[in-house]
Amino acid sequence: MILSIDVGNTGIAFGFYKEKSIVHHSKVSSRPYKSKDEFVMLLNNICNHKKIQPADVEGCAISSVVPPLTEQIRQGVEEFFSCKPLLITPGIKTGLNIRIDVHTQLGSDIVANNVAAAAILPKPFAVVDLGTATTVSAVNKAGELIGVIIAPGTRIAVDALSAAAAELPYISLTRPKALLGKNTQDSMVSGCIYGTACMIDGFIEKLKVELETDKLNVIACGGLADIIIPYCRESISVNRYLTLDGLVHLYYMNAGRSRSYI
Repeated sequence: MILSIDVGNTGIAFGFYKEKSIVHHSKVSSRPYKSKDEFVMLLNNICNHKKIQPADVEGCAISSVVPPLTEQIRQGVEEFFSCKPLLITPGIKTGLNIRIDVHTQLGSDIVANNVAAAAILPKPFAVVDLGTATTVSAVNKAGELIGVIIAPGTRIAVDALSAAAAELPYISLTRPKALLGKNTQDSMVSGCIYGTACMIDGFIEKLKVELETDKLNVIACGGLADIIIPYCRESISVNRYLTLDGLVHLYYMNAGRSRSYI
């Protein structure tokens, strides 16, 4: 069994895989400055809850965009599962030709997303990740990851709106009742959900021009994908485990190899 861990700014996702298929999944909120011992206890609780024997976990891949947590969770995995995890860092084997200016600035979650997408989608393709930030990354016909768009996440945007406008409340992000809201809350939900959907449609339209194609395969992931993607005009599939799937692919690409950068 292989464990993939995606450490994000909002949450930490755990996926347990057998033969590259996910069999167990858990997600907890991110909290900075957790200790190694806290992660050991967390892993123990997850395994007990899912009835997983620690000895059955033979390997692990970790993506982290939260530096204060990276080393602690790595140490926790080593102690609890007695295996050395693969950290997704610049230079590991990905199967992609990454064409960006500074590789250290490319989030490991974006790398994992595109590795997973490359395994199931024809090129060119784009990956939309609707998490703390909304990101859109693109791979061209030659299999080159040519760049990323980063926009404020929908949750961040609505919270900023509530904080800046005295009469606008903090709201939950749910499916809008209609395009035109008849009260403040419904109006805000509509603006945030439809607004993000229209933004994604606009990005995809421009990417088709950039990539000189009429057919762009698009897949989405992230905590808000199930809510927002149905309101997009473009044809976009959703895979809630895309990042975790990519981490497993990266593990097998690099398993048994030197950890030196390739």
